Amino acid sequence: MTKKKIKNQIFDICHYAVAFIDLLGQQEFLRNLRSLPNSENPQEIESTKENLKNTYSAVIGMRKFFSDSFATYTKKTIDLSGLTPQQRKEFDTLTNNPIEFQTFSDSVVIFLSLKTDTAKVPVRGIFGILGAAATTFICCLALGHPIRGGIDIGLGMDIDKNDFYGPALSRAYSLESRIANYPRIVIGRELVTYLEITRDQKPINVVAKASIKVAEICLECISVDDDGHLFVDYLGEYYRRTIGKVVDISVIQKAYNNVLNFSEKYKKEKNSKLAFRYTLLKNYFEDRLPLWEDLLKTS
Repeated sequence: MTKKKIKNQIFDICHYAVAFIDLLGQQEFLRNLRSLPNSENPQEIESTKENLKNTYSAVIGMRKFFSDSFATYTKKTIDLSGLTPQQRKEFDTLTNNPIEFQTFSDSVVIFLSLKTDTAKVPVRGIFGILGAAATTFICCLALGHPIRGGIDIGLGMDIDKNDFYGPALSRAYSLESRIANYPRIVIGRELVTYLEITRDQKPINVVAKASIKVAEICLECISVDDDGHLFVDYLGEYYRRTIGKVVDISVIQKAYNNVLNFSEKYKKEKNSKLAFRYTLLKNYFEDRLPLWEDLLKTS
């Protein structure tokens, strides 16, 4: 960790895990609002206000899904089989740094310090970010608000409240804007390397043993997509076992129905770019849904 002084303020420079999440479709709506509503038309004024409120509410809802899911995954769903009861008790006294948010327009930046002076198991926070990303993706899609994102690790500075800056943010943004392409959450190579190093360390104490286990679970939550890029496998085996403890399982079916609706919509509009993107998303769902078949039947 390095300290940087800017205009008589001292900032800590350290490694952060950063997620850049973009709510899709909102920019098109905002671009169409090119003028103020007619001041003599109350209905037009109220309609404009309502549309803006709904757009902003979707962003706030995305943030709440992420925050609530992060808390659940970091506190309740880590299986530490292999540790003794005493070691598990010791692990429960350890924690991760809290996540922080930076919101602008229709995007949200989530960042988490990986410092170990206050958090002995920073990988636990990464586990929470991955779980929150998976849950948020499904919940937003079920509401008709698809998202796209990137998650990686890098240097950064928490300059002020809700004001983060550094290469970590640039990496996450690049993954979302240049690599993700269709609704999915892409994972950077630096994050995977961090998890692999954590997994391969020697189990010299309870912190190391717990970190190894959590890193193994994190890697289980990541898959390689057809284009070779890593992404959060939100309908994969691990989340099939745990996501029902976080949200109502029926959101999976609702999300899939919206994928079909989006795919059909863009085909009818002959929007080749978006039709292709939602075909990719549809293919992923149809590849993974058999894993969820028994749960969906009982929902």
